[in-house]
Amino acid sequence: MRKLKLGFIGLGQATSKVMARRDEIDTLPYVITDACDLRPHALDAFRKEFGGKVFDNPEDLCRHSDVDVVYIATPADCHREHVEIAARHGKHIVVEKPMALSLADCEAMIKATEAAGVKMLAGHTHSFDAPIRKMREIIRGGTIGDVLMINSWNFNDFNHRSRLTSELKTTRGPIYNQGPHQVDVVRQLGGGMVKSLKAKAIMDSLSETEGGWSCFMEFENGAAATLVYDGRSLFDTSELFWWVGEGGDARPPEINRRQRQKYRRLKGLSRDEMERELDREKEQGRYGAKAFVQRGGGETRHQPFFGLTVVSCDRGTMRQSRDGVIVYGDDGPQEIPLGLELHGRAAELKEIYGGIVGNRPIFHDGYWALATLEVCTAIAESVKESREITLSRQVPVRE
Repeated sequence: MRKLKLGFIGLGQATSKVMARRDEIDTLPYVITDACDLRPHALDAFRKEFGGKVFDNPEDLCRHSDVDVVYIATPADCHREHVEIAARHGKHIVVEKPMALSLADCEAMIKATEAAGVKMLAGHTHSFDAPIRKMREIIRGGTIGDVLMINSWNFNDFNHRSRLTSELKTTRGPIYNQGPHQVDVVRQLGGGMVKSLKAKAIMDSLSETEGGWSCFMEFENGAAATLVYDGRSLFDTSELFWWVGEGGDARPPEINRRQRQKYRRLKGLSRDEMERELDREKEQGRYGAKAFVQRGGGETRHQPFFGLTVVSCDRGTMRQSRDGVIVYGDDGPQEIPLGLELHGRAAELKEIYGGIVGNRPIFHDGYWALATLEVCTAIAESVKESREITLSRQVPVRE
C-alpha cells in the first residue's frame, strides 16, 4: 500500500493527541516526517523521534518539504493563512476545527484548495465515532423510520481547562471550539440540512465568557433537534454514562470539582500571573513537553463519548451505549455492540488517504465544515440578537 508523507504545522495540544495514539496512527499508510512550530524544544523532540526536517515557518515547510499531507493544528485565526500556503505548494490538508472563525475565511480556503487541485479535510469531529456512524447507518436503512427528533447534551469542564483567557474570548468560550463537535454529530444524524435555529447562551462567571448554550434547531426534512452544552465544571454528563470520557477511557468523577477549584485559585492571582500559570499548564499537554505521554495499545477502552445523544425515529429511539448503540423498539431495548474502530484524528487521516490515493470524495470536506461553522455562527448571532436565524449554506450528508 502506498504510504504518504505526513507533516505537521503546529505541535500543540491537538498534535499531541495524534502522537499520543501512535498505536492507531502506526496502522495507517503514513510516514511522519516533517514539522513546523515556534517552540525549539518541540522541534528537537520531533527531530529525535522521527528524524525528519523541522521548520519555524509554515511557508518554509511547504516550500522545502516533500510531504504529501500537512496537518494544520495552529490557532483557528491562522487556519486560512496556513491552508492557503499549503495549497499554493500543492499539499493536501487536514485542518483542525473550527475550520476558521468566519464563513468568508472558509470560502477562501475552499477556493484555494480547489484552485490548487488538492484535497482538504476539516476536523477534528466526533461524527467519526462508531456509535454516531452506526446510528446514521440505521437511519439510512429505514428499519425504525425517519428521524423525528434529536437531543444532544454535554456537560463537562471545558471552560476551566488549561486555556488562555484570550483563547476563550476568541472562540466565544466553547461555541466555536466545542460547537463543531456537537453540531457535526447532530447534522450528520439529521441529514445535514439545517433550516433555522434559535439559541440562548449561559455565561461562566469564573472565566467571564460564554459557558454554554441551549439551541433549538429545525431541519429542512422537518426533524427537530436540541443542543445543550455546559462547560462550567458543575454537572458532568459522564455521570449518566458509566463515567466514560470523551476518548472512551474512564473519566474521574471528581475531575469537574478539581478543575473548578483550580480555576478559582487562579482567579485569586493577578491577571498576568494567572495567564502565565494557564500557559504553563497548557504547555504540559503540548507535544515536546516533559509531561507528554505516548499511549500504547492494550488499555481497556469503551466507545468515545461526546455527550449523550438520543435520536427519536418513527418506530424506535436510539442512543449510545458504552460499547455500541442501544435501540429501543417494540421488543424493548436491543444493544448493538461495536468494535473499537479508528476515531477522531486517526479516522480523519484514513478518510483523506482514501480521497488522495483512491480519488474518493471526502465526507468532511470544506463545504461540510463551512455548513457546520454556519450553525455555530448562527448560534452566536441568535444569542446576540435574541431571534431565530435562517441558514443558507447547508449541504446534505454525503453517505
